[in-house]
Amino acid sequence: WTDKTTGEMVESYTMLTINADDHPLMNRMHRPDPKRPANMQDKRSVVPIEFEDVDLWLFGTIEEARKLVRLSPQETFAGAPAA
Repeated sequence: WTDKTTGEMVESYTMLTINADDHPLMNRMHRPDPKRPANMQDKRSVVPIEFEDVDLWLFGTIEEARKLVRLSPQETFAGAPAA
């Protein structure tokens, strides 16, 4: 985007997230918040937009983009304890 005050071109990005409480892997990724009870621990995951879906995300309809906002299946990840 272009800063209207300075004319500077500013590159930026946004990371969309989605609730991951029920995802078997992603629900373990964030440290619990000690100020919140167990039933209010909101686990989040980044919404991955696959390379082949980028044009649909950028130029598709709102309904088409909405269908891309989903969690990746557990099989997508290679999760293991750190050595």
